[in-house]
Amino acid sequence: MTNIYDTANQLERDLRTTEQYQTLEKTFTAMKADEVSYTVFKEFQSAQLEIQRMMSQGETPDETKMQEWQGIAAKLEEYPLVKDLMTQEQAMDTLMREINEIVTKPMADLYKQ
Repeated sequence: MTNIYDTANQLERDLRTTEQYQTLEKTFTAMKADEVSYTVFKEFQSAQLEIQRMMSQGETPDETKMQEWQGIAAKLEEYPLVKDLMTQEQAMDTLMREINEIVTKPMADLYKQ
C-alpha cells in the first residue's frame, strides 16, 4: 500500500522545481531586495492578514479598514516589482488549483455516483 504522506512530501519537493515556483522565488527575491517595494508589500500583507483575522472571527471590517486596505492595494500598482510578484503568485495559484482538482478527484467522483 502506498504511503500517501511520502507521495505528498514528494509533491512538495517537485513543486519547488516547477517553472512557476522558480519564477515566483526569483521575483520575490528581486522585490525583497528593493526596500521601498518590500515595505509596501509588507504593509499590504499586514493589512490583508488583519482583515482575514477579523473575518475568521466573525467580525466585519469597518469601512475605514476596508478603505485603508484598498488604498494600500492601489498603491501596489505603482511598484513594478510588486506587480510582477502578484502576477507570478497568480501563476503559482493556478498550478496549485489544478493540483487540488487532481487530488480531490476521488471525492468528487465518489459523490457523483
